[in-house]
Amino acid sequence: MIKFAKMHGNGNDFVMVNSLEKEFNPKKTLIKKLGDRNLGIGFDQMIHIGAPSKDNRDFTVKFYNADGGQANMCLNGVRCAATYIWDNKFAPQRTLTFQTKRIDIECRPLKEGVEVSLKKPKYFISQDLEKKLSKIIKTSFNLIDSGNLHLCLQKKSIDEFDLNGLYKKLESLLRPLGINLSIYSKDKSSYRIRTYENGVGETLSCGSASFSVAYLCLINEIKKTTIKSSGGSIKFTKLDDRILMSGPTKFVYSGSFHE
Repeated sequence: MIKFAKMHGNGNDFVMVNSLEKEFNPKKTLIKKLGDRNLGIGFDQMIHIGAPSKDNRDFTVKFYNADGGQANMCLNGVRCAATYIWDNKFAPQRTLTFQTKRIDIECRPLKEGVEVSLKKPKYFISQDLEKKLSKIIKTSFNLIDSGNLHLCLQKKSIDEFDLNGLYKKLESLLRPLGINLSIYSKDKSSYRIRTYENGVGETLSCGSASFSVAYLCLINEIKKTTIKSSGGSIKFTKLDDRILMSGPTKFVYSGSFHE
């Protein structure tokens, strides 16, 4: 039996498992079975925590979408991973450095939630892809690499926008490259966002999508911003060479399943 904990960050929900207590390498078929919201546990991602393979890292974290595919990282998920480790006393309440598929991420405990220190994202440049996307979208957009790849479109209003329909039109271009789709709008001093994640669908929150949009909003003289999704809010603060993200985590329940 494999023990798990169900957690979420602003409604972006996860099943947390580890290879620290017992060796466990999740297979794609098992992830898809457990990820089914009707016949399994149901989750946006399974998060697997193990020992690091590099020096000066505390843990390795792997992120698996509900369809069994592996994501580069998940910022709502990494906050939950930190809380899971502290709550289960796998490490003391101090700053943790996580090794993910592409980047290292630092997490620090707060009185409420977790703070994540991140290198600033960068633009993803592909003239061929941009040309193909422009034929379908016909408005301005940004491609951002924030650890995961995101296509970001600013709209006057996002409430009634057919996000699923737009993703289906773009899927043949986005899915092979692992690009997620986000729309966002200005809301007084903050921004609102909706995201369609590859291998999952529209989620209540996506941390790396919020990070991507926050980066676009913080390019100018603004030092702080809040990104709001239907699941909740994430705060971002711009430093000289990094951006701090702070957001909540929530334990839901624990259980076990057969491999």
